Amino acid sequence: MERELTREERRQIARANMWFLIGVFALAIAITLILLLCFAPNSEEAGQLQEAPAYVVEELSLTAGDRLPGDDIAAETRCCLTDEEIEQAENELIAAALIAKANRIDNCTVTWYTEDTCGKEPGDPGYGITASGLPVVEHLTCAVDPTVIPLYADVFVQYADGTIEQLWATDTGVRGNHIDIYTPDYDYAIQCGRQTLTVWWLKEGE
Repeated sequence: MERELTREERRQIARANMWFLIGVFALAIAITLILLLCFAPNSEEAGQLQEAPAYVVEELSLTAGDRLPGDDIAAETRCCLTDEEIEQAENELIAAALIAKANRIDNCTVTWYTEDTCGKEPGDPGYGITASGLPVVEHLTCAVDPTVIPLYADVFVQYADGTIEQLWATDTGVRGNHIDIYTPDYDYAIQCGRQTLTVWWLKEGE
């Protein structure tokens, strides 16, 4: 029986596949350039072309901030992604692949909670510990109804601005189509209030 891949292993495989495709694309470009150089006209043929020009080509000179014709991205920024931007793009690709096969919940109630709203006091052995026995982690922990979303499932929340955050269902305490996201900031939890958003979930190991 084959061992199921962990979430981190799946992410590593997705990254490896993406870099493989980038390598193939780069190799194709290199081969194209070599073929162009091999079949470029010699100086005699070039001279004949210059003697009887059929059209005029305007020289294009790009400076900082200029754009290629029909291009909305500045020339000097097209290939200048930082490591952080590259990692973010990879994470977005992985999240998109997972969402494509995830279970969707429309009009899901989303709220936020802190350690202090769980009825436990600092010093209590269970303070900051979820129903799964794992500690709460900002931007990761969320509480679910296990009859709707299984514990340890990957949870994806799409916010009003279109951004998607990936969470992990390690806590309980809500009912129905409702998730409760952990935050250490009580004021932030109150500010976010109660929202109705689209949520996806994917059972661990799927």
